[in-house]
Amino acid sequence: MTLKKKFGMIYTLSFILMLTLNYLSSTDVGDIADQEQAIIQPAGYVFSIWGLIYLLLLIWLIRLFVSRSGEKMLRRLHYWPPANFVLNGLWIVAFTQEWFLISVMIIAALLLTLIVIYKKIDKDPLHWFNRAPFSVYFAWGTVATIVNVFRWLLDRDVEELMGLNEYQWTLILLVIATGIAMFVSLVHLDWIYPLVFVWTYVGIILEHENQLFLLMVICSMAIVFQVLSSTIVAFVRLKQKVSNRHTPATT
Repeated sequence: MTLKKKFGMIYTLSFILMLTLNYLSSTDVGDIADQEQAIIQPAGYVFSIWGLIYLLLLIWLIRLFVSRSGEKMLRRLHYWPPANFVLNGLWIVAFTQEWFLISVMIIAALLLTLIVIYKKIDKDPLHWFNRAPFSVYFAWGTVATIVNVFRWLLDRDVEELMGLNEYQWTLILLVIATGIAMFVSLVHLDWIYPLVFVWTYVGIILEHENQLFLLMVICSMAIVFQVLSSTIVAFVRLKQKVSNRHTPATT
């Protein structure tokens, strides 16, 4: 059995398992989160991004096994994507069953696999779309991990941590998350990554409808910085592309 066929079976089966567990859970993640809502939680529609992620991953899988560069990418990624797919399915089950501590541990492991996959692809993306699905997935995984931790703390009736209440921690983590979004975007020249945070922060603003003034201010300012970093990176990448087109090939 060739490497491509071997990994093709493993990747496909793990992806199907992820979708099957998602379907069998039969409960929307947003609905569970709404039962005891954390301040940092965005409006329910924001969680629909999972559908986009699954669609992008499906296209990515198809391209991976039909493109000429697919085998090179497989050698680099090995079993990390299948591990991620399995963890994704297990997380959906744990979260929708309200096993919040278990879900936190699973999503932390899932986020770790996303970091590894992202960095391995980023070394030599071969094609811009190789990284695009994981830009969205990695960004949302970061957001979902933060929301999941808050949801677990609420379930444990934790009102204060290190002398700070939920609202204060929310404001701090919104700033930190924006810093992460800008750092990843600027360091890896990824204009997609911060846009997922924009999607989330807009959802937070709409969910609270101007009821928490400082939260609205921080979210609004964060969106400006996130869009700015995305725009700068998009401009730099476009400039590089134009420059490469006009650079004569050396012999």
